[in-house]
Amino acid sequence: MARMNSHRFTDLANLGPRSRAQLENAGIRSVTQLRRIGAVAAYVRLKRSWPQASLNALYALAGAIEGVDWREIKRTRKLELLTAVEDHERAHRTPRATRPALDDLLALRNIGPAMRADLARLGVRNATHLATLDADRLYLKLQRLTGAGQDPCVWDTFAAAIHQARTGEAMPWWHFTRERKRRQSEGSFLSGGRR
Repeated sequence: MARMNSHRFTDLANLGPRSRAQLENAGIRSVTQLRRIGAVAAYVRLKRSWPQASLNALYALAGAIEGVDWREIKRTRKLELLTAVEDHERAHRTPRATRPALDDLLALRNIGPAMRADLARLGVRNATHLATLDADRLYLKLQRLTGAGQDPCVWDTFAAAIHQARTGEAMPWWHFTRERKRRQSEGSFLSGGRR
């Protein structure tokens, strides 16, 4: 198969040489293909082939297609994209034969394949192990491991997953956004662990 010439992406905002190379590795070889499959499907493909891709990659892809800098994407649009990624991952799960048997982390309401890969990178073995952990520490460790800032919604997802692992109550991740915002306004977010 012929290799894609990376310069095909150079006219799009947000996509540097590394992003273009990772898109190629994920099987996305042209601007036309990227636009056809859309930012959400492209991000899911990218995350599966390059697990350290952060949510900023999702916003960069959306911005590239929409012709805006990824930092200008509004929070409401980011939430729409995150929800669309979750829906896409649920609809296009990895075939069961290639998944570990009895993966109780993937069974958690807010954990799709991308977040499951992040938990594996963080050394989280199973839901029982997750229940002993702290969302603040996981969020900070993920930023250290990836060398990139993470969207605060990642913290919300960790908090929701930990809550379900501890209590069995499956709350949506956005239920925890209010707590994070309260802590941010008080200056206690990520300053010594959750209360």
